[in-house]
Amino acid sequence: MEFDVKTEFPDLLKRLSDKYAEYEYLLEDDFIEVIEFSVYHYLRLSNDPTITSFNSMARSWIKRACIEALDRITKLGVTGGIKQYSENGYQFTLDGVEISTALASEIIPRVGYPR
Repeated sequence: MEFDVKTEFPDLLKRLSDKYAEYEYLLEDDFIEVIEFSVYHYLRLSNDPTITSFNSMARSWIKRACIEALDRITKLGVTGGIKQYSENGYQFTLDGVEISTALASEIIPRVGYPR
């Protein structure tokens, strides 16, 4: 599926730009990449090659995936698959994947039958 983030997700692009404006090192290209990343995960998890547009539930999931990814980078300083971190009494644990298992499990994949 080919799409242009600026035409398909203009409201989300603006929302992310506004929400993360304090992080001056994040550029529009970074927000475009995180939207593409989230769309890719949605399409991969749904396992539905017939998707040509996104309904409101899909858009909501993509938005939450974007926010989750950006929060890991901006608030936790984590970009990869870290599982547990502790320093000066501060500790956090992630599940070691790019998006949380809870978010990923919200997508019910399209399944078929053996042919």
